[in-house]
Amino acid sequence: MKFNFSNKNINEINDEAIVLGVFKDDISSKQDLIENVDLSSILNLGDFSGKKKQLMLLYNVEGMETKRLLLVGLGKKENFKSSIARSVSAIAAKNLRSKGISSFSILQMGEFSRETAEGVILGLYTFDELKKASTDNNEIKNVTFIGGGDFNTGIVIAEAQVIARRLTELPANIATPTYVSEEIQKIFKPMDNTDIKIHEEKWALDRKMNSFLSVAAGSDQPAKFAEIKYYGTDKSEKPIILAGKGITFDTGGISLKGGAGMGLMRGDMGGAAAVIGILYAVSKLKLNINVIGLTPLTENMPSGKATKPSDVVFASNGKSIEIDNTDAEGRLILADALVYADEFKPHTVIDIATLTGAMGVALGEHYTGSFVRSDELWQELEHAGIQSDEKLWRMPLDKKYKKQLKSTLADLKNVGGRPAGSVTAAMFLSEFTETKRWAHLDIAGTAWVTSAGDITIKGMTGVPVRALTQFIINSC
Repeated sequence: MKFNFSNKNINEINDEAIVLGVFKDDISSKQDLIENVDLSSILNLGDFSGKKKQLMLLYNVEGMETKRLLLVGLGKKENFKSSIARSVSAIAAKNLRSKGISSFSILQMGEFSRETAEGVILGLYTFDELKKASTDNNEIKNVTFIGGGDFNTGIVIAEAQVIARRLTELPANIATPTYVSEEIQKIFKPMDNTDIKIHEEKWALDRKMNSFLSVAAGSDQPAKFAEIKYYGTDKSEKPIILAGKGITFDTGGISLKGGAGMGLMRGDMGGAAAVIGILYAVSKLKLNINVIGLTPLTENMPSGKATKPSDVVFASNGKSIEIDNTDAEGRLILADALVYADEFKPHTVIDIATLTGAMGVALGEHYTGSFVRSDELWQELEHAGIQSDEKLWRMPLDKKYKKQLKSTLADLKNVGGRPAGSVTAAMFLSEFTETKRWAHLDIAGTAWVTSAGDITIKGMTGVPVRALTQFIINSC
């Protein structure tokens, strides 16, 4: 898809269609929505009220060069917000695509230029690259954004989220640790402000990342540990570090999962995919900040070499872990990633993981569970989540839960039983980072959705790319 920008009056633009947002309370008094074009006779008929998400397609409007004008209702002006701008832009774009239109222009929705661009791109996203023929042969090839707003930031953030969605959606026989590593190199090759290192298992072994390697032991696919460094300011400035769980397929290992729903475990690398997307956005936007992404990548498979329940391994900080359940593997690979993150003496560390099914039970698909050591950091994350409409919900990080991780064989177990499963998982991770500004985001409920929405298809969402990119923008 090609993007263009224009400051022309829309009655001067010659395109296949133009999208114009209209507030409900503007209808009765509006005489000239477009310079030299009187729409009052059409609007006063009452067929279009400006109700939120209402659409009306007009043809051959007198005074306009464009043959089609799509009116989209924004609802009442006092209730209008960024999430509505994103949604109505997506709805309008999908409507035009369904009519076989390949090129259109769109005015920013209210004051929200970024969200207008995000809505168009995320709304038009499909995943059909593995099909011989697309389910929707119509394709939007050109979009022109009209107005002087910051559309480019919205384009970049949406592209970043699409990267995360695609990597998470790809089946595991394609998206192996090696493939994902190669995709990282391909994505960042054009960017001269990033440094990419793909570490092999020997590197992890030399660093005594035995917790990470214990998960990789059962797979025939070699594990990788990707490091994406972006320096947008002086290297002496402490970086923000993002660590993403990269289980490219999770069978549960020896603690084998049931067959129902196991196919979704191709998405168990949602945290790593989000980190890749966020670093893409940060690099493209050339933000004045240092950010490092860490993505341990491996499968979790059963085999004669696989780690067994009750095995004890030593993480890279020397702590011993009794692996009580091999299906609690995400925390094992993140443990070594967090220890490594602390070596950079970071300003902030945030890990992202589809960590616990319990989180989906607790919060469903709409809020990401957030375990945050610092009150200040929580306020910053919560604000970014509201701004981006990827909302976060703070969960307890209380030392009282730590006793559930007590082991008779080792310093701690990797599971704490059924009660408060998401909390005990976060408490486990807290044992492997000393950074005061640390947060753990459990996206197990939000990484995929069971039905399509305005800006999502059924499947992988790319959460929390928008929220954390906004957090980083706010931190500059």
